[in-house]
Amino acid sequence: MTDDVGSNELTQAHRQSGIMLVLILSLLALVIFAQLNIYIGSSAFIVVLLPLPFCIIAIKAYFDRQSWALLSVIAMWIIVIALCFVMMILEFMAASTGSTGLWGYAQGFLLLFLCWSMNQRLRVLRHPLFKAWYEGRTGELSQDIALLPDEVLASCPHCHSLLAVQPVNLSADERCPKCNLLLVLPESLALYGEEE
Repeated sequence: MTDDVGSNELTQAHRQSGIMLVLILSLLALVIFAQLNIYIGSSAFIVVLLPLPFCIIAIKAYFDRQSWALLSVIAMWIIVIALCFVMMILEFMAASTGSTGLWGYAQGFLLLFLCWSMNQRLRVLRHPLFKAWYEGRTGELSQDIALLPDEVLASCPHCHSLLAVQPVNLSADERCPKCNLLLVLPESLALYGEEE
């Protein structure tokens, strides 16, 4: 993975995680408002709007890559995942008592999928390579990793795990130690076969 390709992928992951956080926060605010409105009336509007200024400031700072914002956004992701998990449990409980029927089970499974998807984004945000890129230290990160003379850093084409590989000794059947999928894509083998 060259620096340009890695930087483009990290830039795309940064933008996607920020946009996804904005969309999920909006959806979550709407759902919480609808639920709270039943119990506390118009006061629910104030409860939903209370954290809004902090969220706007933190997300704008995250898009501007200010150093303090990454921890705030990670904390927001954790809180949102926890809220979605609690809402999922409530949906399953309501469906099991018969008050929401099959729709409650569907919403519960959608919330479970949302929790899983958000957890995947959170893993990206917590990855040392992403943190180094976010703080502008990508050169430092690659210098801190001790490589043998014939090794280079590369990422798995499937799970994007950072690996030290020996390109000269890399065979077509090598597998990633994390996801157990092939490290060399069939397209790369075909391209390499055409060049020889």
